[in-house]
Amino acid sequence: MKGVYLLILQLSAELEALPVGRLGRFDFAAGFYLSVGSALGSGGIAGRLARHERGPLGRPHWHIDYLRAHASLLETWGLATADPRMERCWADGLAGTAGLSIPAAGFGATDSGAASHLFYAPTMPARVLLLETLLHCAEQLGAREFTLDIRDYRGR
Repeated sequence: MKGVYLLILQLSAELEALPVGRLGRFDFAAGFYLSVGSALGSGGIAGRLARHERGPLGRPHWHIDYLRAHASLLETWGLATADPRMERCWADGLAGTAGLSIPAAGFGATDSGAASHLFYAPTMPARVLLLETLLHCAEQLGAREFTLDIRDYRGR
């Protein structure tokens, strides 16, 4: 199934001047990072999340690969939807969510026009806030039905 996804990562120690491809170098504080992405090609959500679960092998391909190499994967949220606008809506919604900030402008957003697809929180964001943002997007885009799969990787 095709759709969009959310990665929730934890960075246990600060990273200074981490290179992120052509985007530049950024400092990343210890804490929690949320990354919104799409899986609209072959392999769909299952393939993309499996790739993020194992982490980057060799040279990084996406912006998130640079951070993922240093961060632990805590959760994935996979949303089966045929509407490609959901990725941008979810990213814009998270950008306006209290307690989240944008640590690197343009991160993961070079093809969407969003301010960023990466968000930072010093403490783990409440699932209800993330779900409310997602449900608001679904309502805004007129999605009556969708499938959400949340996977927790803590303790694995």
